[in-house]
Amino acid sequence: MCRGKRRKAEAENGEVVGAGGPSGAERDEARNARALRRSWAQLIKRIYEVDPLVCPSCGSEMKVIAFITEHDVVDAILRHLAKAEVRSPRGPPGVATVPATS
Repeated sequence: MCRGKRRKAEAENGEVVGAGGPSGAERDEARNARALRRSWAQLIKRIYEVDPLVCPSCGSEMKVIAFITEHDVVDAILRHLAKAEVRSPRGPPGVATVPATS
């Protein structure tokens, strides 16, 4: 049964038809979570004058998918990023640096 027919039946009968979708409480909770994410982003934007939900590369809108709270996981990610920064990009194949002689 589609959502429109389900809502119509619920309104007519006063009962829940099918258990396919989220309950009213779950929908309210999801709305509140979205509002909190939005307000968090607005506070960061106001304080630092940078929108945290805009991609710095392409400018499209980003979405928070998770928060990492475990200390070990954060350390592992930061160590990996530090290793990536240390490596310098190599030049094209076959190009050797020749020391300058005077």
